[in-house]
Amino acid sequence: MRENDEFILDIKRMGINGEGIGFYNKLAIFVDGALPNEGHMVQITRLEGKMAFAKSIELKRASKDRKTPECPYQGECGGCSCMHVSYEAMLDYKRNILIEALNRYTRLDTRSFEIKKTLPSEDIFGYRNKSQLPLKSNKEDGTKVCMMKPKSNMLVPVDSCLVQNKLINEINNQILKLIDEMGISTYLYKFDRGVLKHLVVRVNQKGEALVCFICKDKTPKLKELAAKVMEIPGVKGVYENFNTSLKQGVIFGPETNHLAGEKYIIETLGKIKYQIYPTTFFQLNTKQAKNMYDVVLKACKLSFKERVLDAYCGVGSIGLYLAHNAKEVVGIEYNKDSIEAAKVNAKINKIDNAKFYQGDAAELLPKMIKDGEVFDIVVADPPRTGLGDSFIEALLEAEVKKIIYVSCNPATLAKNLEVLSQKYKVNSIQPVDMFPQTPLVESVTVLTLKK
Repeated sequence: MRENDEFILDIKRMGINGEGIGFYNKLAIFVDGALPNEGHMVQITRLEGKMAFAKSIELKRASKDRKTPECPYQGECGGCSCMHVSYEAMLDYKRNILIEALNRYTRLDTRSFEIKKTLPSEDIFGYRNKSQLPLKSNKEDGTKVCMMKPKSNMLVPVDSCLVQNKLINEINNQILKLIDEMGISTYLYKFDRGVLKHLVVRVNQKGEALVCFICKDKTPKLKELAAKVMEIPGVKGVYENFNTSLKQGVIFGPETNHLAGEKYIIETLGKIKYQIYPTTFFQLNTKQAKNMYDVVLKACKLSFKERVLDAYCGVGSIGLYLAHNAKEVVGIEYNKDSIEAAKVNAKINKIDNAKFYQGDAAELLPKMIKDGEVFDIVVADPPRTGLGDSFIEALLEAEVKKIIYVSCNPATLAKNLEVLSQKYKVNSIQPVDMFPQTPLVESVTVLTLKK
């Protein structure tokens, strides 16, 4: 096979990034936008080891699950790569993506434990509570927020985004008009000039918003802009953040300043309140976050007697959600600001049986175990890179009775489960659709110590 070869390819399954995968003489071929059970005339664009990449030239046989995308930008922006798939089918595909990862990276028999149906999201549009979008200006259209075209650095201007909360779209558009009226320049990476890089807006379920301007340089105009932004309905506070990095994918820089209004907004999940700042990590789909935390709470089967370790705890979102049903919760998080926020969140919820420590979970857990600390349950919600090797080694050594693994990456989950299966049995996995219209799938895995 060579580049530019053309042939008809049957698509067998969906890949972890939402692409269709077919096989030609046992060579896996990845085709963007293709769905399982479709036939495509494809052209090979790149060969890479045991894989090949192709583009669809013509759809020969369409899947019954294919639909017309609701968004005019779909395919151009990199946001919703699966909007051409019916939602019911996408829930099945996400479960299958998880199973394929387990089959590829583990020796586990996926028939020996329950892999539940994907937990659907209540909202499949308008669910994102935060946007952090680059800005681009031209004389004809003025300033626009943009999405990034897939596999490129090209910015695609958008007037609104269907998966963002409607209030975010409204606030974005009003702020863009103010930016143009005040003549504040947007940043050009190619020439390293201009002021505004990104516009960050996050909202809570009450319809309150925080705004943050990501800037290359300081300008007195921002305070004047902040005062005008505070007049927009829903806006409760405005910040500025300075980012001098020349890398286009870097959003926040090290310096953040409060310009106007309130310093934070409050979000509520169940009975727990959380202070949210512009730089705070918080689940982007608020309603589905509560549903996922309910899955974790149910899996823990707490009886007010257990010590729970909340590893990679962030602002304490899961740990605090469990605290009312546990004897004690101990949270570990590397980010210092998140730990301070977790302590504040515990205080405002009047939770006195939760403690939070700053540090690398992979280093702190072994130290805690060595110091004689005992945990009945470990809840781990790591980044996409998964659990660190030393953290897994500490878990295996400690022989904690139960592990609840909250994952946002099926591949790293599978690789970690392969190692943990030395001493732990996988009881069940609950896939969770946190990001409708995308191939991303989160999951809650319950593991118990083998007898």
